[in-house]
Amino acid sequence: MPGTTQISSNSKQGITIAVRENPTHFTPALETITPLLFDSVFLSKLEQLYLLSKKLFRGAHRAERRSRQIGSSLEFADYRNYTSGDDLRSIDWNIYGRLDRLFVKLFEQEQDLDISFLLDASASMRWTPEGSDRLSKFDQARRITASLAYIGLANLDRVNVHYFASRLEEDLGLCRGKSHFHKVLDFLRDAPILEGETRLKPSLRSFAQRMKRRGLVFVISDLFDPDGCEEALALLRYHQFEVHVIQVLDPAELRPTSTGDLRLVESESGQAYEVTATEALLRRYHAEIDGFLEKTASFCVEKGISYAQATTAVPFEDLVLRVLRDGRMIQ
Repeated sequence: MPGTTQISSNSKQGITIAVRENPTHFTPALETITPLLFDSVFLSKLEQLYLLSKKLFRGAHRAERRSRQIGSSLEFADYRNYTSGDDLRSIDWNIYGRLDRLFVKLFEQEQDLDISFLLDASASMRWTPEGSDRLSKFDQARRITASLAYIGLANLDRVNVHYFASRLEEDLGLCRGKSHFHKVLDFLRDAPILEGETRLKPSLRSFAQRMKRRGLVFVISDLFDPDGCEEALALLRYHQFEVHVIQVLDPAELRPTSTGDLRLVESESGQAYEVTATEALLRRYHAEIDGFLEKTASFCVEKGISYAQATTAVPFEDLVLRVLRDGRMIQ
């Protein structure tokens, strides 16, 4: 009798993730949530990440989010000649007294951003290899989302979180300020169990149609879409979003070791495959998955999309630091 294996896959792209797992032990998302997902240690790390982000983005990157405004603000920037219609309160009367000319003060004002997190809640994201004590991809993705959302809220940006699988689902709604972080955590804790295969293109198209204001978009997913991810990501770029992709994977998906006669059950469609896994077949699989990841990364570079790969074996704070140091993921 062949062994039964629960898998996540992208069969149309020739990728089949095979790791031994009894399907009766496959746990839906809500049952994997424990109070320890966002414990006190996690929250203390968030504050450290926020403080580090302020150091990392002081200077040039900070200037990218400034615009010249006339009137009162926090930081003086420059002068320009007075023109008819300017607010008289913006005139520097001290300069006028010395030079007998009218100048208007210009100030720099930081512009807040809309930061949207598109979080893949499909079945493949909830998969974990049998006997593993690591977080699922979905739990890792939720920690990453919480971390980046906290930094955004602390910087007074507007933050929203959306779930998707075969389509775009519910969203949190825009939040601003650290006092709203508890809403983000509650929304991530109460994640839905979504059915169906991952469909990036209709999900991201719905998102682009909903949004009235452009901003930063984080797509956090394993990207195991049978139709690929390229058209979906290009759609966001077409609609003038700044796109950042974080591809979350389990190490067992990258380098599976199960051999012998296996019955593989695809985690999203439920389709079963009878295979004999040999060392030669594993080497072919390794080449397929490496090619898939290289193609995805190359596409993102070509389209001006920031790309980071995350595994469930890497501590979330290390990944977030790497994302921050990329210099484009948060401005």
